[in-house]
Order: sequence, then structure tokens, then C-alpha cells
Amino acid sequence: MPKIVDHDDRRRALARAAVDAVAASGLDGVKLSDIARAAGVTTGALAHYFADKDAVLAAALEEVCSRLLLRLEADGARIRIEDIANALPLDKASMKDWRVWLAYWGRAPFSESLRAIHQQYYQEIEDALTAGIAKASKTPRFVAAAIIAAVDGVGTRATLEPEAWPPERQRALLSTLLGPLFAGLKFKPA
Repeated sequence: MPKIVDHDDRRRALARAAVDAVAASGLDGVKLSDIARAAGVTTGALAHYFADKDAVLAAALEEVCSRLLLRLEADGARIRIEDIANALPLDKASMKDWRVWLAYWGRAPFSESLRAIHQQYYQEIEDALTAGIAKASKTPRFVAAAIIAAVDGVGTRATLEPEAWPPERQRALLSTLLGPLFAGLKFKPA
């Protein structure tokens, strides 16, 4: 009896392996053979699911972005600084995602497909944040953009200098940056 394979699950598993390989070697250093090894498959298996290396790398970026969106999900309609802090590189797994996210930043300005993925996910993140603060601000999109800028700044520093930026320091700086912004929001009691 032939083995039934869920192609979407398999693509995601390969994308997760690509995230691991990019986090270990960077975009310029990663090879398809590294990704295949991380996934426990042959490069031929990668070719079955992805047209080329760029397609595998795009899937890895999408995987990281999807994880970020999941970490940003707020509890209910009201978004809190604690919810936003979940997007920071606070543990080994999220640090790996940030390393990959930043690796793509360097290439995205020169690649239409990678730039489009970044733009799409930034829009989704902004939309999610806007929805969480829409009833509390007259300018929810502007507030959402400010939140994203704060997370990008703290997350970038923490990724580049992990020893100097433990989770407590990241959370403290994010609270300092976002505290005045959130103080101006008018959340109605639930």
C-alpha cells in the first residue's frame, strides 16, 4: 500500500529545517545539502517540494513570520505590552527565528519576492495590532507601527548582542518604550 503523505505538512517540515540551517549558517552560507541534512532527506526530496533554493528560503522566511504572528496573538481583544513582548527573542527558539528574520533583512531590499514576504507579514502584524487597539486609539495604525518599530529595535539589539540583552532587559526596555504609548490608550473595562 503506498504511503500517504500530507504535502503541506511535509513542506512545513522542510521549511522548519531550512530555518534551522539558515540560523546556523546564514543565508549566504547555507546550502541545499545543509537544509536536506537538517530535514533528514535528500536534496532530491527538497526538489520535489520546492522549485529551487530561493523557494526553500522563501518558505523558511514564511515559517518564521508565521511563528511571530502566533507569538503576538493577544488574549482577547485587548492587547497588552506583555503580549507584545512575546515577539522578542526571549528564548532559544525565538532567538533562532530572529537570527533568520534579520538574515533576510539584508537580502530583502534586493529581492522582490523576499521584500513581498516581509511586506505581507508586516501588514499582517500591523493589522493584528491595530485590531487589538482599534477601540482604544484614534490612530490605531500609527500606534501599531510604533509598536512594531519598538519590537524591531529591541529584538535587533538582543539578537546582535544576546549576552547583553537577557529577557528581563528586553521586557524592561520594551515597557519603557511602550508604557507612555499605552498610557494614552483608552481601553474600556471588559
